[in-house]
Amino acid sequence: MPYIVNSSVSLNTKIFRYMDLSKFLSLIYQKYLFFARASSFEDRLEGMPTDLDSWLGSGVAEMLDIVVNNVLPGLSPNSSAEDRAKREAEHDAAQERFKNRTINTVFGPLRVGDYPDHSSIFESVSHWVDISCWHMDVGAESMAMWKIYGSGSAAVCIESTVGDVIAAMDIPQDIQLIADKVSYLNFESDYVGIDNPLSVFFHKSRWYEFEKELRFVVHQTTSSDPRNARVEYGTNIAIKPESLIKRVMVSPASSAWFLELVGMITKEAGLKVEVAKSKISLR
Repeated sequence: MPYIVNSSVSLNTKIFRYMDLSKFLSLIYQKYLFFARASSFEDRLEGMPTDLDSWLGSGVAEMLDIVVNNVLPGLSPNSSAEDRAKREAEHDAAQERFKNRTINTVFGPLRVGDYPDHSSIFESVSHWVDISCWHMDVGAESMAMWKIYGSGSAAVCIESTVGDVIAAMDIPQDIQLIADKVSYLNFESDYVGIDNPLSVFFHKSRWYEFEKELRFVVHQTTSSDPRNARVEYGTNIAIKPESLIKRVMVSPASSAWFLELVGMITKEAGLKVEVAKSKISLR
């Protein structure tokens, strides 16, 4: 099973997923976990480098090096033909390096010159990288998560662990899966470094810090040209719900009948897990 769990988390890390009833029913009866492609997220910075990373990777530094070392230094009128030929060769070689520079991505090095600009490379790759998002705050429930992802009173939160989610999935051999927590930063001033091509998928804008997110990221391991159009909105990976779900909570805004209903549904689906009401008290 091709997967990587980065050192910032362990297989025993508890994680939570807030969802409405329809998604819960889909999960336990259709038995797949949906990974949405990174380019479909509302955050336009998803899968993108920071401004500083983008500037350093755009080739500006290389161009300045070419100008300073190969264009500005002049040759004296008395320079030999050999010196002039050497300088011209150095200039041509520097230009060729700039023209053929590459960016390392999950699909291997991509030639910058094949794209309109530096950002277009990351945008293209984000169409082919898919993500499943989970919540990590084990200390308390999140009312924000209930409101944003629960969609009203008919909502549930499932509890699992990183290891249980991975064990529950039937990951195809041509799919690479990576689990790690998300770091939050200022895209206007922070520098991350893009030597690791996956790093852009585990960083988000600081405005989303309340999500306390852990994510599973998947992509094809076979060589692919991300410039190709993609029809799918993501990837469905088959799961065993009984291995994935360890506990179920129902929304703090739900009624007693809804708690009973979810209990009946989980029992009918063969899930031997606790179903409890949220501990958040509402009027």
